[in-house]
Amino acid sequence: MIRIGIIGAGGISRTHVGLIEQRPDQARIKAVVDLAPENAQWLVDQTGATFHANVAEALDDIDAAIVTTPPRSRVEVIRTLAEAGKAILCEKPLAGTVEDARAIADIVKATGVPFMVGFMRRWHPPYAELRALARSEALGRPLQFYRRRLGLLEQKEGNWRVSSKQLTGFTIESVSHDIDLLRWIGGEIVEARGEVIESRQDLPGYDDMVVASLRFANGAVGMLQIAWSAHLFENAVGVLGTEKAAIIDGDGFWRSDRLRVKSRADAETTVSRFAEAEANEFGYGGQMDTFLALARGEDVDHPDVSDGVASIEISSWILESSTGR
Repeated sequence: MIRIGIIGAGGISRTHVGLIEQRPDQARIKAVVDLAPENAQWLVDQTGATFHANVAEALDDIDAAIVTTPPRSRVEVIRTLAEAGKAILCEKPLAGTVEDARAIADIVKATGVPFMVGFMRRWHPPYAELRALARSEALGRPLQFYRRRLGLLEQKEGNWRVSSKQLTGFTIESVSHDIDLLRWIGGEIVEARGEVIESRQDLPGYDDMVVASLRFANGAVGMLQIAWSAHLFENAVGVLGTEKAAIIDGDGFWRSDRLRVKSRADAETTVSRFAEAEANEFGYGGQMDTFLALARGEDVDHPDVSDGVASIEISSWILESSTGR
């Protein structure tokens, strides 16, 4: 039985708590750490976990930890956990800056702890199917990868994402999902540039729209079009190869309704419809199963600290080309 600590009792921790409670034969939540006891009371009441005001106090109670604190506050949290030998699942993005991300990578390397970054879209069944297509010979040599994710997501006052002390902007925070997805499907990204927009004048420093071009190590090019300030919802991932094109799309930020595949020689486009459960699968379940296996010492494929660093480095290239920061 793996004893889990939840580090940060904010909104996303509810998802992780629910998944652990669905696996009572594998793991139990034994500790919760938060700066404010009132924020963690729901978790204490629901699970019977012990509340701690800091990570060091919780170490004797846990074997592994899920870190959901804001990205700018993670370096010392991860240092304390890693030096105590605890397996770690860190929510994306890995950190708020490139410097912090590299510092975390150094800590993980020095301690050798099992470490995983929460890029849960790798466990979305339609994306796994697209990746298999892209990495087979079915599409020919990949020429272009693209990702489009559009929607309207208002940020409420008090949310860490818009806090002057904690905000990173969404090119680091949310677009990390999309960058990792294209890296996972298409391979290493070696160049990125783009333009970001801050659509809300009342939130300086909070970019919420980006268009970027990418270049992959294999010679392919790529495109990102991501917005939290769009008034229509759309979700698409595409791979354009020398032999065929394959596109997954759907309505909403995350839903995948269909896979379309066509070559120049095909008279008709092959259309595959995904079942409701697959279309709406966020990937959190597969992510949790993988983390628990990692915490048990099993050799499982997972997004590691280097993937977390790469995502933030690519985000920084986009921001630097657009704003100079």
